Order: sequence, then C-alpha cells, then structure tokens
Amino acid sequence: MKNKWTTLALLVISVWTGSSLAAGRTLPEWLGDALFWQQLDWYQAPSSAIWQDRGWVSYLGKQSGNTSHDRIQAFKLDGIDWQATLDNKVDGQPAQQLTIYSPGEDSQADHCGNLFNWAMHHFGPPTITVDGSYRLASAAGKGAHSYTDLHYQWDLGTTRIIQECQGHNGEDGSTIFAAASLRFSALSAGHVIHPLISAKCSRSLRLNDSSDIPLKMSDIVFIIDENNGSIRRPDLVPIRVHQVTVNPQLVRFSLTLDQSNNDYQIDLPAGTLNANMSIAGVRTGQVSGQCLLTPTVTTSGKNTP
Repeated sequence: MKNKWTTLALLVISVWTGSSLAAGRTLPEWLGDALFWQQLDWYQAPSSAIWQDRGWVSYLGKQSGNTSHDRIQAFKLDGIDWQATLDNKVDGQPAQQLTIYSPGEDSQADHCGNLFNWAMHHFGPPTITVDGSYRLASAAGKGAHSYTDLHYQWDLGTTRIIQECQGHNGEDGSTIFAAASLRFSALSAGHVIHPLISAKCSRSLRLNDSSDIPLKMSDIVFIIDENNGSIRRPDLVPIRVHQVTVNPQLVRFSLTLDQSNNDYQIDLPAGTLNANMSIAGVRTGQVSGQCLLTPTVTTSGKNTP
C-alpha cells in the first residue's frame, strides 16, 4: 500500500513539474520543438501546450478567404517581429492550423531568409524546395525588377510545415514588397508543395473548313505552376492568361493575342493537348498535340528534373 501511494505521489509531482516546465516555455521554443510537431495528435491540438499558451487573444480582425482565424498573438523570433494565428477552418473545412507571418506594416522588410534559417536550424533541410523566382525587365529597359516566389516543405511525423515567401525588388535592389509565412498543419490534411512542371507540347492544326491533313505548328513551351495556379514562360515570368484551371489532373487556360484566342486544355496523366482556335470570336480550327511533362523540384539542396 505504501508503494502504491509513493508511486501516486511521484506521478503527481511529475505531472506538476511537467506542467510547470511547459508553462515556462515561450512560444518560439514551442514552435521550434521538432519532437513536439512529430508527435502531435492533430485531433487533440486545441488541448496541446502550444494552443494553450497564454499569449493568444481572440482574433477580431476581418476574416479573408476560406481560412477562419480563431486567435492571434504577436511575438519575436530571433529579434524580429512576427504574428501568429490559430485557425479552426482551412479551405472551408473544419481543421486546425498554426500560421506564422510577417506583419502587414513590415511589408518592406525581407525576413524570408531569417525565417528559413530558423526553420533549418530546428527542422533540418526541407523535404522539398520549389523556387519560382524570376526577373522582369523594366519599362525603361535600363534594368530589371526581381520577384521572389519561394516554397519550402518539411514533413515531421504527423506534421507538415510549409514556408512561402513572396517579394518584389526594384531595379536598384530595394525591397518594394516582401511577405513570409510558415504554416503548421496535419500531414493528413494533404497540403503540399507542388513541383513546377515544364511542358513542351507538339501542335497540329485542323481548320474547320478543311478536310486535309492537319497543319504542323511549332511546339509550345510553358511552365505549369499549381502552387500559384498560373502559367509561366520558360524563364518563369507569368503569362497573362485567363480562365485558368490548374490541378493534378487538368490544366486549362485561354491565351489571347490581338484578335486570336486559343483555349488550351492539357490532360496531365495522358499528356494530351487540345485547343480551340478562334479569330474575332469565330472558331476557325482545332489544335491537338502531345506534351512532354517534366517536373522540376529542388530536394535536399539538389535540382532534380
């Protein structure tokens, strides 16, 4: 009986000590705890220590998109100001998510590298890196603006961590806009960074008023970006297309030049291309072809085609 009470007392002391230690940890310490994220039961996330941190306050700002913020707090990470939200609805569905992001008033300070180095220190090299950054010549033709578009992904046990960075630097290198975020969610939620896909497609045109052999056209080459839902040139500069659909099964977009309009559709599993061509709103022919699709992703520091 004495041993039973001794064991019970030790358990109480252990729980009390553990709670005291947990209460003494700062939010950055919890955020950088790889073991915590590896073992987190996301179904019980609201009762976990990081969700119970006393720094959280109710989110009273305007909700945007399909993500609902529940609570928010400001904090410092390696001396830099950040904000974090706890989300209880993601993509319109009930789910738990924790997101770190640079404050809106700090949009001219580029902290992407700082956040990445912090994540590398705590979580190791990312599982996947996708770099969609590009340069665009200025209107004056004397220099170029550079645009940052970086995506990193870490998979730790039950948790997937995704960092995203967007930015715009002027011709002189000055930061016009910068934003960085780090999102923690359940691995089972399915959020994933997609590789950019290089598409080189053959094309043949059959005119509506002709039964002859289809006319051979030049190949079309472009980049499919599922992360941003966009179509890009081979140098990664976004193309001005409309009516865009990008998912793992299908890519659809309309490309307009002068009075000519092409409605493209690519079946990704089959690699087949089809397009309707029209001039001044009148359908003139149909394009068909086959695409060579090459995913390009950086994994563990190496470029992999």
